[in-house]
Amino acid sequence: MANTEPKIRKSLVSGREVFICDNMVEPMMVQQVGALVRTLHYVRKEKSRPGIPGVAAVADIPLDRVAVDPFLRGLKQTVERLFSEEQFSDQRAYVNCSVFGDSYYTHRDCGAQEKHVTALYYANLEWNMDWGGETIYYNDEDDAELVILPR
Repeated sequence: MANTEPKIRKSLVSGREVFICDNMVEPMMVQQVGALVRTLHYVRKEKSRPGIPGVAAVADIPLDRVAVDPFLRGLKQTVERLFSEEQFSDQRAYVNCSVFGDSYYTHRDCGAQEKHVTALYYANLEWNMDWGGETIYYNDEDDAELVILPR
């Protein structure tokens, strides 16, 4: 039987904190979010970074939803607990939708000198390891240092 206890693991990648949080969302909420993301209106406009080929599908979420949506509010509260010394403002909320053949490229979610935090949630209700889709964190020497499989 799979462990369903909340678990947080901290890693450092070139001095930057990465928290891998498992089982933080109640199973009923997981099901609701998984069903909801299938109904969103996606537009193929998202690029990993300027100057590279390919676009991916994205659905932007209005920032005013972060304060009122129980799931988004919970994610934000988790980030605030993990980075308790920081003050945050919401920059962007969105959902990517990847299908077979989509390509994502290495990128940063902010400039190298900026102190932003990204909360990444895999909303898939099932995932097969053979499908790939890992999130790879690279160190400052461009070596893959931490790999997270969707789950």
